[in-house]
Amino acid sequence: MLDQLLSQIENKKKSRGRSMRLSAKKENIDRLKKWVSDHVQHNLWFSEYEHFLNKMDGLNYNGLVIYNSDPSDENNNLISANEIWWDIESNTHYLFLGDGNISWYAYDIEKNKFVELDKPSGDLICEFDHFNQMFEQALKNLL
Repeated sequence: MLDQLLSQIENKKKSRGRSMRLSAKKENIDRLKKWVSDHVQHNLWFSEYEHFLNKMDGLNYNGLVIYNSDPSDENNNLISANEIWWDIESNTHYLFLGDGNISWYAYDIEKNKFVELDKPSGDLICEFDHFNQMFEQALKNLL
C-alpha cells in the first residue's frame, strides 16, 4: 500500500517537472541510528523507516515532510527537526519523524506507539502500531 501511495506522489511530481529524493546514503542512515540510540533510547530503530530512507531520503510533498537523513538539510533532517521540537519540554518523550501543516508524526517513547499529534497543541489525534501505518495515513490525507 505504501509503495502505491508513493508511486502516485512520484507521478504527480513528475507531471510538474519535479523528482523524488534519491535514496539515503548508508553512512547517513548509520549516523541517524547512532544518534537515536545515544539521544533517544538505546538500540531504538525502525526498520520500516530505514526501508523508506533506502527508497527515498525523506519526502516533502504538499505540506507533508517525512524527515530525511541528509546532515546538510538543517530543517528537514531527523536530527535537526528533533532538536527544534525538543525545545518544548512537553515534546521530549517523542521522536519526531515528520510533520505536516497541522500535524506532527512521531514515535511516543513512553507508550511505544507511533502517533499523529495536533500541531501546535500536541494533543493526540491517532495512534499506530507501525511506522508504515502512520505514514500511509498521512499520505492518504494528502491524496
